[in-house]
Amino acid sequence: MSQGEGYPEPGLPTSHYFLSLSRGDAIRTVMLRPAGLWALAALAALLFVWSAAAAAYLVFHDDLMGAMVARQAAMESAYESRLAEARARLDEVAGQRALDLKSFARKLGELASRQARLEKRGAVVAALAAESEGRNPSAHEGRPAQASPADALGAIRALGPPLPAEGDAGSARAYAPLPGLSAEPGAMKPHPVDEPGETLSAQPAPSLTAAAEDLDAAARSAIIDRSLDQMDSGQMKALAAIGRSAERAASRDAGIVAKIGLDPAKLAPPHGEGAVGGPFIPAEVDPNAPAFDQALTRAARDVAMAERLKALMPFMPVRMPLFGDASITSPFGYRADPFLGRLALHPGVDLVEAWGAEIHATGAGRVTHAGPMGGYGIMVEIDHGNGLVTRYAHMSKALVEEGQDVVQGAVLGKMGSSGRSTGPHLHYEVRVDGEPVDPERYLRAGADLTAAE
Repeated sequence: MSQGEGYPEPGLPTSHYFLSLSRGDAIRTVMLRPAGLWALAALAALLFVWSAAAAAYLVFHDDLMGAMVARQAAMESAYESRLAEARARLDEVAGQRALDLKSFARKLGELASRQARLEKRGAVVAALAAESEGRNPSAHEGRPAQASPADALGAIRALGPPLPAEGDAGSARAYAPLPGLSAEPGAMKPHPVDEPGETLSAQPAPSLTAAAEDLDAAARSAIIDRSLDQMDSGQMKALAAIGRSAERAASRDAGIVAKIGLDPAKLAPPHGEGAVGGPFIPAEVDPNAPAFDQALTRAARDVAMAERLKALMPFMPVRMPLFGDASITSPFGYRADPFLGRLALHPGVDLVEAWGAEIHATGAGRVTHAGPMGGYGIMVEIDHGNGLVTRYAHMSKALVEEGQDVVQGAVLGKMGSSGRSTGPHLHYEVRVDGEPVDPERYLRAGADLTAAE
């Protein structure tokens, strides 16, 4: 075995790297560990990347800057667009709110105007109701009805619906006052009431409960609206009831007038309280008018007719001229004359009572004669208007004077036997347009009226 056997052959180390650098004839070898080699490679790669990036930056610098500027401009444009949209939305909301407030204010104004109208309608209904309730038998007991500023007809005239006709002046002679008489100081013209909604002063809306105050404006206005609807419905029912009551009263009085042979439509009520006049405007219900206006017109027409007849009834000579148990000894019509025995017309009825018994006016009117008159003896004649005249003859004494106004039931004189008479009695006549008619027809109508009252 040779001396070199058993030893490894010499070689380059495997854990190092050698880098030989030659320059001319000189060669220099540098030993590098693996870590150093890798570091050198990494440095070379980093230099390469940096160089590439720098080159790219230099090449694409303008394009990158342009893109960045364009993106910034796009972002600013988008922001401004969103800001403009937000402003537009805010303006829209503000405008809508202003419209809502304006609409709500208009609604409140309408509710206030409606409430004011309902309050004034309520006053009319109350006046009509009071007038209807005040229509009682005492209204026919001896004095003409007089209007007051606060009565139902005054309230209705203030609102404007036309009233029924007062009769045809050419078909019936009305009772006229003596010269110099004027209206009473208290009979004033009713104060006019504003009709259009624009002229009505705003009134506070009905108060709300504590629970309703927590609701929004629309809900509260709905509550007020429903409350006003209930008021409107109540007024409609009240008007209907008033109209029915007035219609019943008018039918009763018209029936009494018809029983004595007169036409109620042709009779004019007396106007002793002052002069009246104006154009004839018939009351007609407009089918296109609101329901309340139609009901008010109908009720006004019924109440006006009832008031007209109520004013007429005291002037209708239907009451008994003698109180007590007066008996008729000679009826109206042809009979044998008590002095001559020949057939003659008896233009009235003879009523017997004790000497000196009081003789009463059968209806209100004006005395046109008081004193002696031929065969009538001491006689009182009363003009009741509408062509109606009554005569009370054979009195022992007259207690009234010519031109004197008397009420129904007033004492005219004392029972006697003056004139062409065979004994104490009352000769009672009723004349229509100068012609004598049967007084018993009037006395029977008066008895029916007393029974109805």
